[in-house]
Formats: sequence, structure tokens, C-alpha cells
Amino acid sequence: MSKLKISEIVFIAVVSASLGIFWWGYTFFYDLCKPLLKPLALENLLGGIWLMGALFFPYIIRKPGSALLGEVIAAFIQGFIARWGITSLLWGLVQALPVELFFLLLAYKRWNLWVLCLAGMISATASYALSVVWERYYLLSLPFNLIQWGSFLLSSILLGAVFSKWLADNLAKTGALNQFAIVRKDLE
Repeated sequence: MSKLKISEIVFIAVVSASLGIFWWGYTFFYDLCKPLLKPLALENLLGGIWLMGALFFPYIIRKPGSALLGEVIAAFIQGFIARWGITSLLWGLVQALPVELFFLLLAYKRWNLWVLCLAGMISATASYALSVVWERYYLLSLPFNLIQWGSFLLSSILLGAVFSKWLADNLAKTGALNQFAIVRKDLE
């Protein structure tokens, strides 16, 4: 496994900053939908989008540090301009670190949709565990928590993994990612 190159770090920094701005805008959509979903314990159906930094970048670059760097920069930017502030960094770290460990276990060599879905579910589980403690979900009923966690797992698959893969694959078709491992199989 090789280290991130400067060009890869710059790519992650620029695109994840844009992702953080997108997340800030997405917060408005989330806030509109939340009152409808929260009573049903389904608000996390929209949460998978916040896992993209930890899935999108490693799928493209396929090197250690790409999930952590992508998720943390995007979380920092979003936290800076949105209401969550510095706590966004905490969630970014918690969402990215288990994904980095998961890809490390796979030696950064397996990149199919199932692997990305599993990585998304791992990220969602870690994030939800933080919510249980930080937001005191432990005070809520077990059925509520199971539905919330289950909806987050589903969202991590659809809005996290599937969307990240679809977006990256389509960007790769344009030639915009030719310098990265997603296109250059010799880099794997």
C-alpha cells in the first residue's frame, strides 16, 4: 500500500470541501423532512449522505487515509457553516475511522458494491453508536433505537455506498479521474 500523493490530497481537499458545502445545503432538506420522519423513528433514512466522504474518496483513490481525510474535511467545512459547529468533526472522525480500518483489513484491494455497502453500514453503526451516547438515545426505547439504526443502515447503503459508487463511476467515465486507481487498475 502506498501513501497518498500530493495530487490526491489536493483532489480530496477540494472535492471534500465542496461536499461539505453540499452537506450544508442538504441540511435544509433534512430539516424539512425531519418532522415527518422523526415520530416514526425514520429520520436516519436521510443520514447516509453524510457518510459519503468516508466512501467516495477511498473508492476513487484506494489508499489509506483517503476516507479519513475526505470525511473530516467535509465535516469541518459543514460544521463551520452549519449549526453543528465543531461537533461535526467528531462525527466525521467516528464515521471515517472504522471505514479506514475495514479497508485496511481488505488491504485496500476489494472495491465492489458489496464492499462499499458493508463499509457504509460499518460507518453508520459507528455514527449511530455515537448518537446513542452523545444525543442520549439510550433514554429512548429499544424498538425506537432499532428502527433508527435500521433506517440508518438502509440509508448508508443507498445514499452512502450506492450513490458514492454511481457518482464516482460516472465521473470516471468522463476521464476526470484518469490519474486515480479507480481508472488505473495498475495502481491497485
